[in-house]
Amino acid sequence: MAGYVLHHYNILDVTRIDELGPLTLPIAKKYGAEIMIASPAKALKGKTDHSHMVVYKLKSFDAALAFYHSPELAELAEFRDQVIKGFSMVLPGHEETEAVVTSGYFLPSQTNEEKQEITYRK
Repeated sequence: MAGYVLHHYNILDVTRIDELGPLTLPIAKKYGAEIMIASPAKALKGKTDHSHMVVYKLKSFDAALAFYHSPELAELAEFRDQVIKGFSMVLPGHEETEAVVTSGYFLPSQTNEEKQEITYRK
């Protein structure tokens, strides 16, 4: 099983972007997040307004949610939002997709807090 945290963004402050990674790495390590992608990104078909992407892999969807919603990343959010702007997603790996879809996580009627409270294990 696996879960992923994806950030697709533009750099707002090139003078401070090199500070963000070192601040994030200890948090990623604590939660068992492995960086799979940290790169400029280029659309081969269609358009995107975002120029960079970071993808973390964790042991499960629940672990990815815990990492994304961690107090440590929340504390870093103000700085991050000064340096980059884009969107983030937490995604299940293929093996967990059916359970997460069945749980109702992706239904638009739920708030983020309600989605966070759902258990995704089979």
